[in-house]
Amino acid sequence: MIIAGEASGDLHGGALAEALFSKNPSVYIVGFGGEKMREAGVDIRFDIKKLGIVGIIEVFFHFPVILEAYRRAVKILENQIQLLVLIDFSGFNLRVAKAAHRLGIPVVYYVSPQVWAWRSGRIKTIARYVDLMLVILPFEKEIYDKANVPCEFVGHPLLDEYKRRGTSISEAVPRKNVERSPTIALLPGSRLREVTSLLPLMLAGLEALQETFPWLQVKIPVASSLPKQLIPDIISSSSLAITLTNGTVYDVLHQSDLAVVASGTATLQSALSGTAMVVIYKVSWISYTLARLLAHVKYACIVNIIANERFVPELIQGSCSAENIAKELKHLLRNETEHKKMQEKLLKVAQKLGAPGASSRAASAILRLLDKTDQNKNPLLEQGSVMNQVMS
Repeated sequence: MIIAGEASGDLHGGALAEALFSKNPSVYIVGFGGEKMREAGVDIRFDIKKLGIVGIIEVFFHFPVILEAYRRAVKILENQIQLLVLIDFSGFNLRVAKAAHRLGIPVVYYVSPQVWAWRSGRIKTIARYVDLMLVILPFEKEIYDKANVPCEFVGHPLLDEYKRRGTSISEAVPRKNVERSPTIALLPGSRLREVTSLLPLMLAGLEALQETFPWLQVKIPVASSLPKQLIPDIISSSSLAITLTNGTVYDVLHQSDLAVVASGTATLQSALSGTAMVVIYKVSWISYTLARLLAHVKYACIVNIIANERFVPELIQGSCSAENIAKELKHLLRNETEHKKMQEKLLKVAQKLGAPGASSRAASAILRLLDKTDQNKNPLLEQGSVMNQVMS
């Protein structure tokens, strides 16, 4: 069973499932996920569109959905699951890990919770309930080694996705004639609350920028985890020239001079593309205050954290305004030296993420652990009657 809770986890889960099927075609996988995992052949039992929750306080308002998902996960675990793979989404997944541990089911955690950023006490929970941690950032292995948690660094799965494009990470996006018609990518996130909070601010920022660059073009990739009509409804009243695409984020980034990106996985996608960006984020003031109290990192953006330098502008909470978005974009559009300097640093960050093949390495580690389990007790790899039990 694989559990992902948002679009980035679904993306990684889909690639992982493909690798697992490639290495062992007889394996049967059920899961919580979305389009990418479904396309890979995972039997999806709970759609992650219901779990797109942002912020600490906001979780309480979605408690009935979370409780429903948890109960369904435990019921599935009780029905012939031989191994559980969790992808990020720690608030939910660590509780499921506890249930799996109680049932004697081995647990693999793929894509670590950000224990290095906030709530480091979760490492104790991970040590208690997780049998193998597969980390995707180079500095994470040392953290788990110190805590005596079995851990392997497999590299970042985004490198696999990027490799499939046939493009080298050393190839930065070239600048166009930005004085006339710059192209700006907007990546407002993959969760409903993120998009409804951040996309209007992004649009307002670009409308302010339009006074200086009247012919600017806007491109927005639409995450499959979002309601189909959400983004079209939000942009319907905008005066901007906007193109929506269901293609990959990389297609949009490579067609753009700059990007405005919600803090998260998409910032690493921008780094891989060498696309200069401005990072923004905003949650309820209560969630932000609590996060500030719990956090122990200097930067909000993972790109800046990996570089240990704030070279990508961060407009977080109070500084996240249309005026500031326009200001930062204008600076990068008018200053070619600064633009190129950011691109060079982004590519250095990308090169720190390891080599392609993360999904394959993760699948190999998972199958090694699976081989150690008692297949007579939980014969999920067999076809026929057991599969019918799982389907029911």
